[in-house]
Amino acid sequence: MAVVETECIVLRSYDLADADKIAVLLTADHGVVRAVAKGAKRLKSKFGSGLEPLTRVNAAYFKKETRELVDLDKIEVIESAFSLVSSPEILTRFAYLIDILISLVPAELPDPALYRMTNACLGAVRNRPDSIEAISLYFEAWLLRLAGLFPTWDACSICKVQLGSDQASQIGAEFQLICERCRKSSGGDMVTAKQRDVVLRSRKLSPEAFALEPIPDESLKKLSSIFRRMIGRATGFENVDRALQAGVQGRR
Repeated sequence: MAVVETECIVLRSYDLADADKIAVLLTADHGVVRAVAKGAKRLKSKFGSGLEPLTRVNAAYFKKETRELVDLDKIEVIESAFSLVSSPEILTRFAYLIDILISLVPAELPDPALYRMTNACLGAVRNRPDSIEAISLYFEAWLLRLAGLFPTWDACSICKVQLGSDQASQIGAEFQLICERCRKSSGGDMVTAKQRDVVLRSRKLSPEAFALEPIPDESLKKLSSIFRRMIGRATGFENVDRALQAGVQGRR
């Protein structure tokens, strides 16, 4: 039986038995891990508030080769999530982001970049709660990119010519971009040069710096709608916009 100690973010926890819980952890070194927290529902549990969603912790757990679930031994809170979960809008938005992360990321696949990105997004929202829309877009774009699901938006997918800084593009069936010369119809969904530039800037900036960018609400909504369609196709989530909106309204 191997003992693993790692920093992680609690994605969610749910009841397992009368006194136990299962915690889904995004670890810095071992990807997404599901852990049994025995006695977590007891009043004097050794886990305390460490299993609250979005809490950053140091965790120690026991792993057996023959078991999918690991046994959580102890947790030490590094950064509380109280300021995040106290906002219904932020909690609902991150619940959606956690859902798509768990759906897109294979269990126990180490991805330090994913952990750093998620932690940076949480930190950015702690510092700037009003930036939740921009940070959500940033998270969606990076999650798709890290999962290998984001096609290149630098060049036309047909003629391979680099797209100009003033050139609008049509979105193809696989969410690739098609330049105006190669598009076969005047209809279809379009991305403006400025909207494409927003995506390119998200790849170069930290989430907090990205949140300071002057991005029009129309571009945020347009791009997020496109990303959610990508996510819906990859995960099988249908109508993710509707599900997210229903969650927000239900918490008002």
